[in-house]
Amino acid sequence: MLFFRAITVLFLALFTFQTPVNTEESAAVRKATFGTGIDLSAGELVSTYDNHGFHGDGTICTIIQFSDDALLEEIENAGTWQAFPPDEAVNQLLYGNYLDDPETQEPFVPPIEKGYYLLKDRNSQAAEKPNIMKRGSFNFDLAVYDADNRTLYYLVLDT
Repeated sequence: MLFFRAITVLFLALFTFQTPVNTEESAAVRKATFGTGIDLSAGELVSTYDNHGFHGDGTICTIIQFSDDALLEEIENAGTWQAFPPDEAVNQLLYGNYLDDPETQEPFVPPIEKGYYLLKDRNSQAAEKPNIMKRGSFNFDLAVYDADNRTLYYLVLDT
């Protein structure tokens, strides 16, 4: 009988005092990993912001810092990322107040000299209206990697 009590206490202790795995931070990194198709778990989460509301409209900005160039090598080998400078549409999205921090009114992404970007257009009109800037709404994921600072910015805009 004592043996079963000891096993029960051990079992409860293991599951009661365990740190939760699904924190907001790990969820943000998982979303960015899913959106980019690249494992970002080796990075350190700097910040995350998500103001999506009831109807799904909102902005996400997740910033992840890396300590080495392993992610840069993975991005270069992926074949889906574009090298900087960004095209006109991506430049407008990054710095034309579509992705500004509401508190500071500054872009979430600082000016970047050397890096890569990946734009995933999720808008239902993408095929009919390929110019993203001439639509009435935005639904996209934009990942930007600053190679000089080893920083990834994962941005989502849903309007």
